Amino acid sequence: MNKKQQAFYTNPEIPEGINTSASHPLSTFIKLFSAIAIILVLSAWLLAKSGDYLASLIPFDKEVQLASQYEFPVSENDSADIQLYLENLTAHISDAMDLPDDMEIYPHYIDEDIENAFATLGGHIFLYKGLLSKLNNENAISMVIAHEIAHIKHRDPIRSVGQSAAISTGFFLLLGKSDINLLGTAGLYTQLKFSRDMETASDIEGLNALVKIYGHASGSTDLFKLLSSLSDEETIKEPTFFITHPPGDNRIKQIEVIANDNHWSMDKAVTPLPNGFSTWLDL
Repeated sequence: MNKKQQAFYTNPEIPEGINTSASHPLSTFIKLFSAIAIILVLSAWLLAKSGDYLASLIPFDKEVQLASQYEFPVSENDSADIQLYLENLTAHISDAMDLPDDMEIYPHYIDEDIENAFATLGGHIFLYKGLLSKLNNENAISMVIAHEIAHIKHRDPIRSVGQSAAISTGFFLLLGKSDINLLGTAGLYTQLKFSRDMETASDIEGLNALVKIYGHASGSTDLFKLLSSLSDEETIKEPTFFITHPPGDNRIKQIEVIANDNHWSMDKAVTPLPNGFSTWLDL
């Protein structure tokens, strides 16, 4: 090798820190963690949408068959009067809501001091003593029942299960395990969580049913006003209804706007509860 070649093939000194990133390791970790979190959230959303759509295609009679494998509470003899009243009222409301011919609603009175009501698979709705005892007119109770019937009409329970099933399956394949319990340890005797869009649609459907039955919208916001007042009391925990349903203030405003737009009165006299109603609850 001549002198010129030796000058060309030199072995320069490597600058110090050339293999060290200019970014702080914590910054890199945060970026990677954020990217993974976004991917997981997006995946969950896509899985939920897919499960929702596929579940909505399941015929209602198949949903009834799924629900039939679980035991639902049967009212004791002491609560037969309130159970019969709720069954008759539910049947009357169902007739006003144009349900499919194969869709039957089964109300269940639950003798527990919990301010709640919810719908689940197979046309079953649950109405708790704690909530019914604080509603002082039939219109308010009818609004609660109509709202829960609307969830069933819109197939929200099976759609909710479909969403959970899709997410559970997806993350099982991705992570190798899933902690999601679709129907809970108590089977279908549990409270499915519905989206705000589902709740809004059921509010509107319930309001329309109330007006169709009584000719006005009076009593349609009594439930939400009651629960808001309960949640404001320091000695009372947040009503259970708010755990499975969105807060009531916006829903009150929405109902009032819809009623006003349709010229539905909210100041008419409400239908009183039947004589002995409070006694039925105390039995």
